[in-house]
Amino acid sequence: MRGSSFIPKLNLPVLTSKVILGEVSMEGVKASMNWLEISKAKDVEQVRAAVTRLDVNEVDEQGRTPLILFMTYRMPIEGVRCLLNHGPDLEREDKLGKTALKKAVKFKQIEAVKLLVEYGARLDSPRGILGTAWQEARGNPKIADLLLDTPGAVRLTLTDEEQERLDAILYEESMEVVISRIRKLDSDVLLHAVANDYNWDDGPEPMLAVFEHPACAEITMLDMYELMEADYWLSLESKEVSQRMDGAAYTNLALSIKERCSL
Repeated sequence: MRGSSFIPKLNLPVLTSKVILGEVSMEGVKASMNWLEISKAKDVEQVRAAVTRLDVNEVDEQGRTPLILFMTYRMPIEGVRCLLNHGPDLEREDKLGKTALKKAVKFKQIEAVKLLVEYGARLDSPRGILGTAWQEARGNPKIADLLLDTPGAVRLTLTDEEQERLDAILYEESMEVVISRIRKLDSDVLLHAVANDYNWDDGPEPMLAVFEHPACAEITMLDMYELMEADYWLSLESKEVSQRMDGAAYTNLALSIKERCSL
């Protein structure tokens, strides 16, 4: 009606606790929101509200904590920091045995890796070097080198000078010169690089020199054990060993590594 003060009734949507998370009761938050949804949303404001209302150490059916979920779904670093400031368990493992740090490594979350280390994430492992986040990061040397405080870890990125020294060993044709250069190395980093880049078809003698070097790290020996297929050599009967070129040398090296590393 013209001139009337009539105001039509509007059908406004009802705001849920997902929208006004900071204004609802604790029960309302728990009923409507969960860490999985928050992780997928990547909304830092939701994180700020949730850390005061939800359990920061809640575990889902896959054994994942909120912190592990944040790594999996790539929560912005400020959201991660907010959660860390509320004291979550940094070492809880999911059903696959992965901690938040290992998940950050898996999903190449470099800033999250740095932050987790800053907040005290454990670098060692009861399972030794092979059970560490550093071991899982080795496919990405830049990330692995962020975890060099891990007991037994070796730097994986080489300087230009180190690369030149490595090449001088790997591409030298004289076996005597190769062995001599290995013995003169003063770096666990270069010994590790030599062992991992060496062509094992060229014979076991250079790798014996690496193994006998006082600076040879345990992880280097473990890598050598895998690269030379040591279990294969140790499974052969003595007659079979004698029939293979360098069979005795390979078998003796395999046995020496196994004993040194208590495999």
